[in-house]
Amino acid sequence: MTSPGSEPVPVSPETVREITHLGLQLGRLLLQNGADTTQVQESVERFAAVQGVQVRLLATYEVILLTVESGEQFRTKVGHRIPAMNVNLSLVAAVNDLIREVEAGRCSLAQLRERLPQVEHQPPVYPRIWVALALGLTAASLARLFGGDWGAFGVTWVVSFVGTWLRQELGKRGANLFVTPFVVALVCGGLGAVGASWVGTMTPTLCLIAPAMILVPGVPLVNGVQDLIRNQITLGLARLTLGVLITGSIAAGLMAATWVSGATIPVSEPGRLLSVPEDALFSALAALGYLLLFNVPPRIAWAGVICGMASHTTRTAGLHLGWNLVLGTLVGALAAGFLAQVFARRFRAPAVTFAFPGVVAMIPGAFAFRAMMGAGQILNTGALTPTAVVNETLTLVLQCLFMVVAIAVGLVGPLVLPSQGKLKAES
Repeated sequence: MTSPGSEPVPVSPETVREITHLGLQLGRLLLQNGADTTQVQESVERFAAVQGVQVRLLATYEVILLTVESGEQFRTKVGHRIPAMNVNLSLVAAVNDLIREVEAGRCSLAQLRERLPQVEHQPPVYPRIWVALALGLTAASLARLFGGDWGAFGVTWVVSFVGTWLRQELGKRGANLFVTPFVVALVCGGLGAVGASWVGTMTPTLCLIAPAMILVPGVPLVNGVQDLIRNQITLGLARLTLGVLITGSIAAGLMAATWVSGATIPVSEPGRLLSVPEDALFSALAALGYLLLFNVPPRIAWAGVICGMASHTTRTAGLHLGWNLVLGTLVGALAAGFLAQVFARRFRAPAVTFAFPGVVAMIPGAFAFRAMMGAGQILNTGALTPTAVVNETLTLVLQCLFMVVAIAVGLVGPLVLPSQGKLKAES
């Protein structure tokens, strides 16, 4: 290893091989569990710099390619195939903790090799039943945020709990990445339609849409836009494509549910703004479920709740003042991003641990579903489609696009201000 101000120590070929192997492992774990491409590159570079070598990392959607340079030695290796993209922020935080220990000289390469498999296979922080209950509450809170009544709140909670449990079971059995959201949306949509009819809610559409909103892959969508902004074009497009395809699978499941149940999801439906205090309450509850889903460590989960409350409540306050939806979303994302930086410094954790749970409630899942319903209606009726439906569908598509971009831009600015190196220097 090297220290600041010292001359580089020649690194043996065996050590170069070990650094390459461990660098690929670190990068894979970060990329696979929700870190964006820039964070992966910076983390691996920090690890390599302590060892006295330089690295060049190329991340694709399936594999990582790493080149290690030490003097006149070069070694390039392709990592193992990445099976799927997940979100496990507890694991991301643990990997970053290991890198900090390496930088501080408290963890050797041999110890790192031994500890990485333990980190990778550590059990989830929260029991499955807690995650299912919390995500049910999240969906119910989203229904309230979209103007649902208490009947829709109750139906959505129960239906979303069942849907989350089904999603977990399908995941355990290795179901296809696109079949799972289709099946869960179909089941939740059917149950939501039955529940809305039985309870007699005044907002029955939300009983179908809200349970599906928690299936929308917000992190890949936001990460994809961030990658594009940072000129990581290939991986950014791959993440966005995945997000769009999964969202399409959810919409297809909802459409099938409407055919089976006879329920309808209108392309245009007026919403209702909550008061700022009520919005703050349900925004906090909505963030809670995502914190459990993303496996955020309990000791810092409350900070994610604050980020979620600040982002969505800021947007709602702006809408009350006459802002448009995209501007409100941008300002809300900025609020979450800056708060995430404060908490990242305080808890020595990656800022995304707080930022992503803070903004996922603003992901425009309901807008995307209605846009796809409108697109389906246009395909069915062709030139006979009412002009109002065409206009509303195009408006929803543009709103979805600009809201996702606004969230990504709102997060990128604050997240790139203090680099990992700065955080390290302050520790």
